[in-house]
Amino acid sequence: MRTSLSSVIVLGFAFALLPVLSLQAQQEPTFLVPVEMKDQVLRGSVAVAQHENEGMIGINGKGTDAGYKVETVTPGGPASNAGISSGDLILSVDGVSLKSLSTTDALKAIARKKEGETANLMFVRNGETKTASVVVVLRKNFLKNDPSWQQESKSPPGVSQLIFGGSAGVLAQLAESEQYPSDVFLKVYVASKDAVPFAPDDTKFFILDGTGQQLRHVSLDEIKYGIQLQVAQNWKGGNYPPPPPPSPQRQYTISGVQNGNYTITDLGGGIGSVSGTSNSTYTVTQQPDYNQLGYSLGLAIRRYRDAKSDKKLIEQAKEAIASWEGPYFKSQSPVVPGENRGGVIMYWTGSSRRPQPPFRVVFFLTDPRSQKEEHVTLAFGPGAERIKEETANQSAAIATPSQAKAQVSLTNGDVIGLVKAGISGEIIIAKIKIASCSFETSPTALKELKDAGVPDNVILAMVQAPGN
Repeated sequence: MRTSLSSVIVLGFAFALLPVLSLQAQQEPTFLVPVEMKDQVLRGSVAVAQHENEGMIGINGKGTDAGYKVETVTPGGPASNAGISSGDLILSVDGVSLKSLSTTDALKAIARKKEGETANLMFVRNGETKTASVVVVLRKNFLKNDPSWQQESKSPPGVSQLIFGGSAGVLAQLAESEQYPSDVFLKVYVASKDAVPFAPDDTKFFILDGTGQQLRHVSLDEIKYGIQLQVAQNWKGGNYPPPPPPSPQRQYTISGVQNGNYTITDLGGGIGSVSGTSNSTYTVTQQPDYNQLGYSLGLAIRRYRDAKSDKKLIEQAKEAIASWEGPYFKSQSPVVPGENRGGVIMYWTGSSRRPQPPFRVVFFLTDPRSQKEEHVTLAFGPGAERIKEETANQSAAIATPSQAKAQVSLTNGDVIGLVKAGISGEIIIAKIKIASCSFETSPTALKELKDAGVPDNVILAMVQAPGN
């Protein structure tokens, strides 16, 4: 079994990339390119382009406090040929310790090497410390015949991150479509390796565009309702406007060819009268009112047509709902170990305004073991590097000594600022749950919060904040 990009980089989570948005079948969507932030890995064509010239030795595992734990080794690969086995704990590469490094950082020393260079590993097996020299190969050469690598090169760009201590992972892609200019489509995949079953609540998946505004999550029920409403608005049901008034002029025709006594007086409509004699029977018939006849005929045609049209309309509505139901992300049931769940979620600006990049995608996911909420922030589109810098600066501030850490604690002013910026109460509460807090909750302060428009549920979260 060869080691694919998904197993080498994403550490065993084989995210199955869904087909291009089936609900967008009439027009190809445009997938936005993400940036790779700390502990994240690019996926799809952008990953192949970025990582194809990196070095690799054909192992897969995860970073731990003790070192890099090898889980799988590609048969016939450099590591296998050098005697590395699954279960080995790599302590260092070229003398540089791998202890306490994240999974994505542990093998960067190998990734920086060129084809044919050697990586000197120190590892532990069954309590015994060993060494091995492994010849590095370029990823594009090692995986050139690997089906997963070939599929990856043709897949839309995305980005992934491990969650819950590496027992699960999340991958996201973001797309726009000219067919829906006010929307963006989030393609999200959640994979569990051996995590306790957990619920991926999609109401805690947020997207903010370049203006700082939160895009509105559109549920599948809302989409179904919109389709059903469209059916109701276009349903004919045989109700038509009344016929037009009769034509003011009427015309008559005379049948008969023999001479005789006959009299035709006023024909109406300004037509003159004729008189004469005849031994035969002559009849005078009124010509049809072609306006009325045309309307009646058209009415019958429309009624027949609309009976078929209504049936077709219902069938199209069912097909449309099915086309959304299939790929839409399902969050009702827990993700179980070994499961790989993917789907699409629509987000809307709430008006005809087009969403502007860069996009910040934020997932809040609850670790089923500790019940603590983890959050994943991803960045997509032109200008996403700015989000990467902001996130790095925030991480650096959190990692500074206690005095600096105290300076980044959430305060009443921070919450008021978030409310005035239009951030939803759900996002603010989620932030309160994971941030260091220093709130003033005296009666006077609570009144000031209320006067500033802070929602009651946010004020309650501030009062209940553990670090407050």
